[in-house]
Amino acid sequence: MSKRKIVLAFSGGLDTSYALVSLREQGWEVLTANVDTGGLHSGEGDVVRARAEELGSARHFVIDAREELYARVVTYAVKANYLRNGGYPSCVGAERLVQAEKVVQCALDNGADAIAHGSTGAGADHVRYDSVIRALAPQLEIITPIRDERLTREFERDFLRQHGFETSDKVTTYSINEGLIGTSIGGKETYGSWDYLPEEAWESTKSIKDAPEDGVELILAFEKGEVTSATTLDGSPIEGTGPDAPNYAILRSLNTLAAEHGVGRGIHMGSTMVGNLARVGFEAPGMLTLIAAHRELERLTLSNRQQATKLQLGNTYGDLLHEAVYYDPILDDFRAFLDSSQTRVTGEVRIRLQKGNVIPLGSRSPYSLLDAATRQGVVYGYGSSLWTGEQARAYAHMYAIPGAIQKNAGPQDK
Repeated sequence: MSKRKIVLAFSGGLDTSYALVSLREQGWEVLTANVDTGGLHSGEGDVVRARAEELGSARHFVIDAREELYARVVTYAVKANYLRNGGYPSCVGAERLVQAEKVVQCALDNGADAIAHGSTGAGADHVRYDSVIRALAPQLEIITPIRDERLTREFERDFLRQHGFETSDKVTTYSINEGLIGTSIGGKETYGSWDYLPEEAWESTKSIKDAPEDGVELILAFEKGEVTSATTLDGSPIEGTGPDAPNYAILRSLNTLAAEHGVGRGIHMGSTMVGNLARVGFEAPGMLTLIAAHRELERLTLSNRQQATKLQLGNTYGDLLHEAVYYDPILDDFRAFLDSSQTRVTGEVRIRLQKGNVIPLGSRSPYSLLDAATRQGVVYGYGSSLWTGEQARAYAHMYAIPGAIQKNAGPQDK
């Protein structure tokens, strides 16, 4: 009788390494799927494959999902200027949609009976994975050793060592998840609300103290809300970008460049999907740079009402993705709105990256509302050829009337 087959979403980290060995011991034929959403650097895919094979994977798959993640998730996150609770670009949470879909497809293609993932029951990732699996392949069993057994990272480390597999002590201190959007860092200091992560916990960004004194200036070009190029002031593309580069190349390169200037560090604290408060460190130098530049261009090209409405709907859209509401048709409606809102968000933004800051220095666009006002003779601080001083006085008089009425409402002293 053949073994039952299971596909494990495998990162090579402590949780999925434990899951692989544990599932084999339970009699499963374990296939491993490593979905690359930007977390694998040069040669790291081979390291993950070697680890899977060492631990006993029957077959290992590497699935490149970077282009799909960028097209389906990143572009709309930038169009929405989405930062959860005003500061966190949902570094890894939004990536789980694409990762889980690829794992499901791998399981279906290989005739698996079940899918496993290494999420705990404390965070949101287990809900994200389960939501996709239930929607796309409800016939498959979901196995989650870490969640079900409520294991500590120390126990997992010791288990692997007892089975003859070398495991670093570092993995028991922090849980680190890296992707194209950014890196999340959880553990130790993040369990409370007071302590900040030490320097050694950060994966890629330089501290503000160690960042270069002289910043760097860049020009980011956008076409209908999507970044199309990132160049130095002399027009040279930044390293890793260009006409033949993949769609995610600019974000990937900005992650490297902005990190060198101390951009992108933060600690996010907010309510989770189950209602408890959680805290996590993150590094997202590229996304924070893109969103800052994109927002600056919108200020030049969108009306106040457009910006206010986008802020509300964009945050709702991003929150739904962060909270694993992946397949509600309302998301298509949000995306249609975001696409429509970007019709005139075309132009260039000049920015400076320096000592942890993203500083917009200027913007220009063929759809500039400032230029349109100037052509009409309206210059802020100097008046306008479109009205006279007497008309301006009358407008101010009429504008003040509602406030005067409200201020004087109620019983009057005699």
